[in-house]
Amino acid sequence: MKITMKSGMPAILLSIALGLAGCGEKAAQPSVASSAPKLTQTPDVGQVEQVITTATGSGISPGAALNDALKLAIMQVNGAAVQANSSNASMFEQVTATLDVDSTAGSGSASMKATMQGQAFAEQIISQSKGVVSSFKVVDVASPFSKGGLYKVEIEARIAKFKAPADSGKIKIVVAPLRSEQVSFNIGGRAVPAQEVLAPIRQQIIDALSQTGRFTVLDRQFEGELQDELNMITSGNSPSTDLAKLGQALSADLVWVGVVNEFAYQRHARKLQTSDRELVSYAGAWSVSQRMINLATRQILQSTTLRGEPPAIAATTLGSNFNESQTLKNMQAAIVKQATEAILLRTFPISIVERDGDNVVLSQGGNAVVENGRYRVYQQGKEIKDPQTGQSLGNMEKLCCEVRIERVAPNLSYGVLENVKIKLDGIAAGALQVREAAPVEKAIVKTEPVVAPVKTEVKRSTSAAAAKNATAVGGDKDW
Repeated sequence: MKITMKSGMPAILLSIALGLAGCGEKAAQPSVASSAPKLTQTPDVGQVEQVITTATGSGISPGAALNDALKLAIMQVNGAAVQANSSNASMFEQVTATLDVDSTAGSGSASMKATMQGQAFAEQIISQSKGVVSSFKVVDVASPFSKGGLYKVEIEARIAKFKAPADSGKIKIVVAPLRSEQVSFNIGGRAVPAQEVLAPIRQQIIDALSQTGRFTVLDRQFEGELQDELNMITSGNSPSTDLAKLGQALSADLVWVGVVNEFAYQRHARKLQTSDRELVSYAGAWSVSQRMINLATRQILQSTTLRGEPPAIAATTLGSNFNESQTLKNMQAAIVKQATEAILLRTFPISIVERDGDNVVLSQGGNAVVENGRYRVYQQGKEIKDPQTGQSLGNMEKLCCEVRIERVAPNLSYGVLENVKIKLDGIAAGALQVREAAPVEKAIVKTEPVVAPVKTEVKRSTSAAAAKNATAVGGDKDW
């Protein structure tokens, strides 16, 4: 369509109107909201950030006062562990020592103050810090009021500080090495060294707790290697910003300890009297006493004894398919499963965190639940407290349903609710908690009706032919 205008003004107005209309059309278009899920790209290991702080130092010279102020600024941000580092404490002395030359009264003092507050001096401090200080300025310099007094220097600096990872806010737990009074364990007639049994159990418990995503599991096994890395920071062979990582080691909230009382799967053999063959059978059991201790108070939060019996192998003379390695692994796995479940039940019961109809998401994965397993789910009600001590005894529970696990992820599990007995609408997230495994329903075996046997009667024959046949076969017999 061709538009002809007789004057310039209407054309301009039309152009503006068309432009506004175009803007309106763009504004009318619905904005496309980003619905992409937030994906974790890299593990959160913490990071070094910059913190602005002020500090006032004092000393017998301007250089000493400035050094004192810098040390205080670093200590305020990163703590005494970083400030006490010898290389960090002296990193500025080379620059600030030149200030003592102009520390006399009169014009020298004024010149010294101007030097300290100049941009060139600030850049020297930043360069000398090698990353610990990213910005620096001297706010004020005060000379001593009398002979023998102290100089005072006030500074403002941006100091590198280590920001701890988000996981550091979780409950921090240490899994102590398992103990036993036995030096070896009898597995199928062979004495297996205790360390070969106990060390894998501890490692598997660490793995299981880490996979739940509920704990910050602290390492206490490789302290030597970790200290070597920290020593490299203090030696000056790494960037000075890494100094902010010193003094950041986390201490445990809980310590799990276990003592193996019994662990055996013995071979029993009996020689038969009638032959040289042996009648061989296998049977065993294990028992582990565990405690979970509050590190700060030494209070025992949980103390239980876990027990288990692996399937026995019946006596036979035909030999058995006993697998020593697999039997040992199965017994270790049973201990890990019960220990992990006991820790989680005391600290973080498994709950349903999301629900879409009967499809649900559970708050834990890893080894907390088993794929294709079925578990009972309870609705949490009113909290019950002991009337004598005031201590919480837990919540009232009502059986809700069962959940069948379809998929297990490292930190989550996915399942389907079945046999629902209550109305689920309006129940808050976390109010449905997973408990024990649901009992397996016994299969109903269909049997055919029993048919009574048909009774038949044989009548005696009195005919001559029958008598003749009887005589021919067996002589004179009474039929």
